Amino acid sequence: MTCGAAALALLVALAGASAARPDPPRTFQAVLLEAGAETSANASMGDLDADGDLDLVLAKGRHWPLHNRVLINDGRGAFVARDLDVAADRTYSGVLADLDGDGDLDLAVSNDTPDQKLLYLNDGTGAFARAGTWGDASWSTRNAAAADLDGDGRPDLIAANRQSPSFFCLNDGLAGFPVDRCRALASESATSIVPADFDGDGAIDLAIPHRDGGQSAIHINDGRAGFPRTVPFGPADASARTAAAGDLDGDGRIDLVVGDERRGLRVHLNLGAGTLDAGRPLGDPSVPPYAVAIGDMNRDGHADIVVGYVEAQGRLFLNDGTGLAFKAVPFGDASGAVYGLAIGDLDGDGFPDIAAGRSEAPNVVYFSRFMDGQ
Repeated sequence: MTCGAAALALLVALAGASAARPDPPRTFQAVLLEAGAETSANASMGDLDADGDLDLVLAKGRHWPLHNRVLINDGRGAFVARDLDVAADRTYSGVLADLDGDGDLDLAVSNDTPDQKLLYLNDGTGAFARAGTWGDASWSTRNAAAADLDGDGRPDLIAANRQSPSFFCLNDGLAGFPVDRCRALASESATSIVPADFDGDGAIDLAIPHRDGGQSAIHINDGRAGFPRTVPFGPADASARTAAAGDLDGDGRIDLVVGDERRGLRVHLNLGAGTLDAGRPLGDPSVPPYAVAIGDMNRDGHADIVVGYVEAQGRLFLNDGTGLAFKAVPFGDASGAVYGLAIGDLDGDGFPDIAAGRSEAPNVVYFSRFMDGQ
C-alpha cells in the first residue's frame, strides 16, 4: 500500500490532460532493491528530500520485527538505502503525508500488535526523527492511510484493523494523534481502507472492504469526520485483501478496484451518490490478488490498474477509457507474494514505474520501457 491523496491527485491531473497520447507498447525491467528476501509488506513513494525526484520507503516485518528502510533516489532510479530507525518492528505500511504542515513528507508506520504505531517527522532532507506514537498498540493494524477527514487542512490517519473495528485518528494540528482523538468505525475486519470522495460532495469518504467473510461498505463522511451513513458494495461474504480508487471510466466519479482472495480482482464503477455497481471480474479469479494500484501507466489519459499476486506474475491492465475493457500486460516473475505497490516516475523518463514490496522475494522496482528496450 503508497501516499494515497497525492497519488489520487496525480491520477486526476493525468486523466484530465487535454491531449491524450497514443498507447505505446510497454514492458518492465526489474531491478532489485535488496539482495535478500524478507517479509516486506509495502512500498511508499514520495519526494522525501525535496530534490524533485521520487524516493521510496519499504515497510517491513508484518508479524516479525524487521527494520524499515528509506531509499533516496539519485534522480535516475538508483538508490542509497538506510534504516529508518535503530529499532525493528512489525510494520505493514509506511504512510507518507505532511503531518506537521511544514511542507515536507513525514511518515506514519502501521505496526501490528504488540508494537506501537510510530510517527516520524522529516527535517526536509529525507532524514526522519521519531516523534511519538499514534493509535493503540493493541490494534491488529494492517495497512494505514492518510486523508483530511474533518476539513481542517491537516491529514488524519486511518488504521485498517484485522478482526476488530478499524479506527481513524484526527490530527491535533501539531502532528499529534492522541488516543482520545481516535474514533472507531462501524467495521468488523479490514486489511485495507481507501479514502476518496465517492459521493462527490467534497468530503473524503472511506471504502472499507471486508476481509473475513462479511459485507464491504463505503462510509460516507459528513465533512466533519462523522460517518452517519454506509453504502454496501460487493458480496455479503467478501474476503477482500486490497483495494484502490480512481476514475476508470472518465465520468468524474471515483471508482473502486477490489482484490478478493477467493473471487480475484473486481472492478466496481461508481453510479453516483457513493453507490457502486455490482462489479465485474478482471483477470484470473483463481490467482489471489494481494496488492493493487491505479495510475495512467502509458500516458493515454486513462487510469490503468496494476496488480500484484502471490506466486504469480504481476499484471498491468491497460484501460481503453471505458473502465470495462482492459488489455493485460504481464510483468515481473512469480516469486514470493506482492503485499504492496507504489506507482511513480522514478527514473525521470516521464513514464510511471512500479515499486513492489514483497514477502519471500526481494523488493523490486519495475522500470517502464518501450518494447524495443529504448
